[in-house]
Amino acid sequence: MNRSESMRSQRGEGKLGLLIAVAIVAVAAFTGIKIIPVRVAAYEFKDVIREEARYGAVRATNKEVHKRIMERAEDLDIPIKKKDLKVTRNRSEITVLATYAKEIDLKVTTYTFSFEHQEKAPLF
Repeated sequence: MNRSESMRSQRGEGKLGLLIAVAIVAVAAFTGIKIIPVRVAAYEFKDVIREEARYGAVRATNKEVHKRIMERAEDLDIPIKKKDLKVTRNRSEITVLATYAKEIDLKVTTYTFSFEHQEKAPLF
Protein backbone atom coordinates (compact mmCIF):
# COMPACT_ATOMS: atom_id res chain seq x y z
CA MET A 1 0.00 0.00 0.00
CA ASN A 2 1.51 3.29 -0.99
CA ARG A 3 1.14 6.58 0.78
CA SER A 4 -1.81 7.94 -1.24
CA GLU A 5 -3.84 4.75 -0.68
CA SER A 6 -3.09 4.90 3.01
CA MET A 7 -4.26 8.50 3.25
CA ARG A 8 -7.47 7.73 1.31
CA SER A 9 -8.40 4.90 3.66
CA GLN A 10 -8.05 7.15 6.72
CA ARG A 11 -10.26 9.99 5.54
CA GLY A 12 -13.12 10.93 7.87
CA GLU A 13 -11.89 9.05 10.91
CA GLY A 14 -10.93 12.27 12.70
CA LYS A 15 -14.21 13.96 11.75
CA LEU A 16 -16.31 11.34 13.52
CA GLY A 17 -14.29 11.76 16.72
CA LEU A 18 -14.67 15.52 16.49
CA LEU A 19 -18.44 15.25 16.01
CA ILE A 20 -18.74 12.98 19.04
CA ALA A 21 -16.66 15.36 21.15
CA VAL A 22 -18.74 18.35 20.04
CA ALA A 23 -21.97 16.45 20.83
CA ILE A 24 -20.71 15.58 24.32
CA VAL A 25 -19.71 19.18 25.00
CA ALA A 26 -23.08 20.42 23.71
CA VAL A 27 -25.01 18.01 25.93
CA ALA A 28 -22.89 18.95 28.95
CA ALA A 29 -23.39 22.67 28.27
CA PHE A 30 -27.15 22.27 27.81
CA THR A 31 -27.45 20.24 31.00
CA GLY A 32 -25.33 22.76 32.92
CA ILE A 33 -27.43 25.66 31.69
CA LYS A 34 -30.56 23.91 32.95
CA ILE A 35 -29.22 22.60 36.30
CA ILE A 36 -26.80 25.26 37.58
CA PRO A 37 -29.41 28.04 38.02
CA VAL A 38 -31.65 25.67 40.01
CA ARG A 39 -28.81 24.70 42.32
CA VAL A 40 -27.70 28.33 42.79
CA ALA A 41 -31.25 29.41 43.63
CA ALA A 42 -31.51 26.55 46.14
CA TYR A 43 -28.29 27.67 47.88
CA GLU A 44 -29.52 31.27 47.97
CA PHE A 45 -32.86 30.13 49.39
CA LYS A 46 -31.07 28.12 52.06
CA ASP A 47 -29.19 31.32 53.01
CA VAL A 48 -32.53 33.16 53.25
CA ILE A 49 -33.86 30.50 55.60
CA ARG A 50 -30.70 30.62 57.71
CA GLU A 51 -30.88 34.41 57.93
CA GLU A 52 -34.57 34.43 58.86
CA ALA A 53 -33.99 31.76 61.51
CA ARG A 54 -31.14 33.78 63.02
CA TYR A 55 -33.23 36.94 63.16
CA GLY A 56 -36.38 35.10 64.23
CA ALA A 57 -36.09 36.48 67.73
CA VAL A 58 -36.60 40.03 66.50
CA ARG A 59 -39.57 39.12 64.29
CA ALA A 60 -42.85 39.51 66.11
CA THR A 61 -44.52 36.32 64.91
CA ASN A 62 -43.93 33.12 62.99
CA LYS A 63 -46.32 34.46 60.35
CA GLU A 64 -43.97 37.37 59.72
CA VAL A 65 -41.01 35.01 59.26
CA HIS A 66 -43.13 32.78 57.02
CA LYS A 67 -44.24 35.75 54.89
CA ARG A 68 -40.70 37.07 54.47
CA ILE A 69 -39.39 33.67 53.37
CA MET A 70 -42.25 33.16 50.92
CA GLU A 71 -41.58 36.57 49.36
CA ARG A 72 -37.92 35.73 48.86
CA ALA A 73 -38.87 32.30 47.47
CA GLU A 74 -40.97 34.03 44.84
CA ASP A 75 -38.05 36.35 43.96
CA LEU A 76 -35.76 33.32 43.54
CA ASP A 77 -38.34 31.34 41.54
CA ILE A 78 -38.52 28.66 44.21
CA PRO A 79 -41.69 26.57 43.73
CA ILE A 80 -42.61 26.20 47.38
CA LYS A 81 -46.18 26.10 48.64
CA LYS A 82 -47.25 27.76 51.89
CA LYS A 83 -47.96 24.36 53.47
CA ASP A 84 -44.40 23.19 52.69
CA LEU A 85 -42.81 25.93 54.78
CA LYS A 86 -43.05 25.42 58.52
CA VAL A 87 -41.90 27.94 61.11
CA THR A 88 -42.06 26.85 64.73
CA ARG A 89 -40.63 28.23 67.91
CA ASN A 90 -40.45 27.30 71.54
CA ARG A 91 -38.91 29.14 74.48
CA SER A 92 -35.34 28.64 73.38
CA GLU A 93 -35.21 28.26 69.58
CA ILE A 94 -36.88 28.82 66.24
CA THR A 95 -36.99 26.13 63.57
CA VAL A 96 -37.62 26.71 59.88
CA LEU A 97 -38.27 23.73 57.60
CA ALA A 98 -38.81 24.07 53.86
CA THR A 99 -39.39 21.21 51.44
CA TYR A 100 -40.00 21.56 47.73
CA ALA A 101 -39.23 19.99 44.37
CA LYS A 102 -38.18 21.64 41.14
CA GLU A 103 -38.63 19.88 37.81
CA ILE A 104 -36.11 20.43 35.05
CA ASP A 105 -37.04 19.66 31.44
CA LEU A 106 -34.01 18.10 29.75
CA LYS A 107 -35.92 17.56 26.47
CA VAL A 108 -35.47 13.75 26.55
CA THR A 109 -36.52 13.40 30.18
CA THR A 110 -37.68 15.46 33.13
CA TYR A 111 -35.49 15.43 36.21
CA THR A 112 -36.87 16.42 39.60
CA PHE A 113 -34.60 17.94 42.23
CA SER A 114 -35.98 17.54 45.74
CA PHE A 115 -34.82 19.96 48.41
CA GLU A 116 -35.22 20.03 52.17
CA HIS A 117 -33.75 22.92 54.09
CA GLN A 118 -33.91 23.06 57.87
CA GLU A 119 -32.43 25.67 60.14
CA LYS A 120 -32.56 26.05 63.89
CA ALA A 121 -31.44 29.13 65.76
CA PRO A 122 -31.53 30.16 69.40
CA LEU A 123 -33.94 32.81 70.61
CA PHE A 124 -32.41 35.39 72.92
